[in-house]
Amino acid sequence: MSFINVNWYIALAFCFIFFIGGRQLAEVPGGNPRGRRTAGLILFAFAAPAVLFPLAYISAPIAATPWYNTFRSIDRIELFSALIAPAAGFSTYRKPDLPYREVRRPVSPLMRVLKPLAFPLCLLFVSINFARPLVQPLDKDMAFDEHWADNAVLLKSSDQTGGPAALVSAMYSLNSYAGYEYDTAKGTYTDGAGTEFWYLARYATNRGYRAKFSKPPGIEDAPAPSIIPLQGAGDYIALLRRSDDGTLTVGDPVAGRLELSPHEYLSIYGEPELVLSLSVPRH
Repeated sequence: MSFINVNWYIALAFCFIFFIGGRQLAEVPGGNPRGRRTAGLILFAFAAPAVLFPLAYISAPIAATPWYNTFRSIDRIELFSALIAPAAGFSTYRKPDLPYREVRRPVSPLMRVLKPLAFPLCLLFVSINFARPLVQPLDKDMAFDEHWADNAVLLKSSDQTGGPAALVSAMYSLNSYAGYEYDTAKGTYTDGAGTEFWYLARYATNRGYRAKFSKPPGIEDAPAPSIIPLQGAGDYIALLRRSDDGTLTVGDPVAGRLELSPHEYLSIYGEPELVLSLSVPRH
């Protein structure tokens, strides 16, 4: 079972169009060396946002920052990964900056290799952001139980759906949101490795909730309700509320509703590194 982000197909189409556009620009006859260099610099500047997308998969500290998750939670932002294509097409097909056409510069061995690989590498670069559900799909026979504990906490149906379950519990605590685990797992592109944090924020935002990533100094300062990823577990819980005496109400997708002191919380879950706070829908 694979919940594919349909933006993948759009991004691949853009990648093809942009690569051809960059190649055509590189092969335009005439012009001067300075103009071509300027065009290349502009295309590389447009490609800069695309470089941000793979950072989550090569740098865990960056993937745990509020700014990066906020960036990735913007609706359809992953389409910007295709902006790598025009720069790649232009740079690999750019003509030499020579004043006379009859003067030919030998093609370097590196460029001979890169030229035919440039477009496939662009497709691979774009696909890195979308391929997880295909590489690590959910069990095709998995059943979504939609089981609630204590009439307040949605329990997860599998090890991978803790994020969607925690999100539904947090939204329910705000205004009795009637959500389903299957719909949330599908809408957040949950796969065999779990759910990427920014997709939880996007799902909530698209349903009118306010969502904000932050790094609280400690659990005593974490906003409620919020979604909290568990350290090293690839799973999530929901912090539903905090009472006046500091008692924390936790929505655990495995254990259900728990009432914990801050010390008890830390002994079970540890300090939160990053949280996603939710507030009531906009009107």
